[in-house]
Amino acid sequence: MVDLNIVTGALKGWGGQGLPFGTLLHSSPPRRQRTLTAPLHETAPSSFWQRLPSWSTPEPEQRTNPQTQCALLTTLPLDIRLLIYDMVLGGMAFHIGNDTTGRMTCYICQRAEGIVHDDDHQACLAPTKRRPSASPREDYTQATGLLPLLVTCRQIYSEAIETLYSANTFEFWQNQAALRFLRIMIPPQRLRCIRRFRWAMQFPHHPNINARSRTDWSDLFAFFANETYGLQHLYLKLKRNYLVEAIIQQTPDERAAGWIEPMVLMAIDANRKRKCLVEIAMNGVVHVPVDIFENIQRRHRGAGYREVLDWTCTEMHRRIRLSLDAPG
Repeated sequence: MVDLNIVTGALKGWGGQGLPFGTLLHSSPPRRQRTLTAPLHETAPSSFWQRLPSWSTPEPEQRTNPQTQCALLTTLPLDIRLLIYDMVLGGMAFHIGNDTTGRMTCYICQRAEGIVHDDDHQACLAPTKRRPSASPREDYTQATGLLPLLVTCRQIYSEAIETLYSANTFEFWQNQAALRFLRIMIPPQRLRCIRRFRWAMQFPHHPNINARSRTDWSDLFAFFANETYGLQHLYLKLKRNYLVEAIIQQTPDERAAGWIEPMVLMAIDANRKRKCLVEIAMNGVVHVPVDIFENIQRRHRGAGYREVLDWTCTEMHRRIRLSLDAPG
């Protein structure tokens, strides 16, 4: 049994603070000034001042030259080239996080085929197991060489770049790294190409503790619903936290919709629109919101949508609460 006096005292320190990823979540993604994919589009100057060469710095001219000497592009049809890109760039899982200097790092999983059912991938981060993901070296035969293929020429980049996002799994173990990747580092059109996304989330306090945290939590799942609409599998692992677990254990299941409902609504919407599987894991137990919703809907065929949704939130919170007592 938790000591509510300790919990109450600790939570007072958070005041009106939101969740740690709130600032990045609500930031505007930067606009890339130069187009990388073909075809290039000529655009007129956006202001009078840009028409005056002496008053403005002209942008370097972008040109695309036909690759008539490249057998890959001139001999093989596009569907065969796409298969080649998938074999070279796809079928991997990337562990992405921040190092001690704040720089984002990416390690290729050693057991990508088992990532769906296995959370223990610390071995992939060991210095002796890390696989470089940039240009290959003669003294390291396992180097993947992802970047050299993409920067070969504009046509190959244009044809292959979507494969890098759609044919791999992206896994994050830090909040800041996940939101930097989603909101800042990749353009929106690439965000929609991601099919499999895993995130081990850590938050210092319960998402329903104050209005700002509730907004951050709801907006996060609205983001997944509206901007990552290429997702086919979303796996969110809620890391254990004493203060969060204390509130979960003390909250009546029927009054937990404030933070459960955004997850359930997103899962139902994503499954209905694109058959996306959303899984929420805590303490080693995986919960599938859409399965809970559909089971309740089958048992209560005459009930309205709102009733079924409320019962789903209640049941999911009950399962999460009970999972805290399971060995994990």
